[in-house]
Amino acid sequence: MKRTAFILFIIVMLMPVAPGIAQNPAAVIDTLDIEIWPDYDRPSVLVLLTGTLPGDTRLPASVTLPIPEGAQINAVARIDDKDGNMKDDILSSTELPGRLTFVTPDLRFRVEYYLPHTANNNQRAFDYTWLADISVNNLQLRVQRPASASDLSTEPATANVARSGDGFDYHIFPARAVAAGQPFSLHVEYLTTTAQLSATQMPPSNAGTQTAASAVAPGTDSGLDWALVAVVTGGLLIFGAVIWQVASRRPAANIRKSVETQVEKQSGAEFCRDCGEPLDKGDRYCGGCGLKL
Repeated sequence: MKRTAFILFIIVMLMPVAPGIAQNPAAVIDTLDIEIWPDYDRPSVLVLLTGTLPGDTRLPASVTLPIPEGAQINAVARIDDKDGNMKDDILSSTELPGRLTFVTPDLRFRVEYYLPHTANNNQRAFDYTWLADISVNNLQLRVQRPASASDLSTEPATANVARSGDGFDYHIFPARAVAAGQPFSLHVEYLTTTAQLSATQMPPSNAGTQTAASAVAPGTDSGLDWALVAVVTGGLLIFGAVIWQVASRRPAANIRKSVETQVEKQSGAEFCRDCGEPLDKGDRYCGGCGLKL
């Protein structure tokens, strides 16, 4: 009875874990910081999206973001509310063309991908467009000027160019609300003086300030299929419990048979009533004390 209750307990505990795909679609992103780093650690454009969902969002929530054609995803992660670290253990999919969908149990998330740029001698250029099916209450965009660039221009232009604590100059655009279906496009051009990437020219004191992009290995889809893991784990636990139940019964049965056999043998034996010496069948006198039987 106890073993049956144990197996039922395991099944009940795993039932809410297995259907991990049924999530709540996020209706809006509260804040979204878009950082664009050309020629940072690859001869391409690194795009970093750091978002926060509204506090009343039902979790876990599914979020769908636009992904430009030709993009190479580097990381899809949640930002743990407890320690603030990026953790790429969430479900994600790029099955829909131009869309990345992921499921997050936390309000904050991080997406990183690489875009190609065009190169003509020392001239570099690329376009970035945000066009999503989800609204953003507060979108902040920053473009990092490569360490090897002598100049960088954007269209639309911004007069807010400032040096950050990491030693790079940033073209900062005013924060804005962007409704679902409303596009925002940016064109960037710059001249390079060397072929070196920004990451290789960072001062030693700033070497640890921008490591998030390389913290997760590149891949087309990031995250473990926890639903599948839960189902497999649950199956193994149930199988192990059944094996334990069957195995625990066999020794008990064998022990009972052995004891019964021993009792039967002992019940058929005869002993001297005076000294306890074993007697053979047909003995008339005890071989130990000589008592007449």
